[in-house]
Amino acid sequence: MDRDLYSRLRKRMLMFYFAAGINLVMSVWVLAAGVGKVATATLAVVLLMFVIFTALNFYMARVIKKQWDAHLREHGAGGTEAK
Repeated sequence: MDRDLYSRLRKRMLMFYFAAGINLVMSVWVLAAGVGKVATATLAVVLLMFVIFTALNFYMARVIKKQWDAHLREHGAGGTEAK
């Protein structure tokens, strides 16, 4: 059962990290394409949204990792990975 739980949580963590990477790439792309073509305030709002979502994705992946570590401590396993 722990192996299935670890597999699901790992997939979820990787999904959040992938989404964070996409958000970072999109923010750089918007910055590169928007400078000089869009109002500064509009560009700042769009970039801020991408950066906030990037931070949120990293945060959610960390929360899942901490929950997994707490689960392992609760059930007496010493490591951070299931084998």
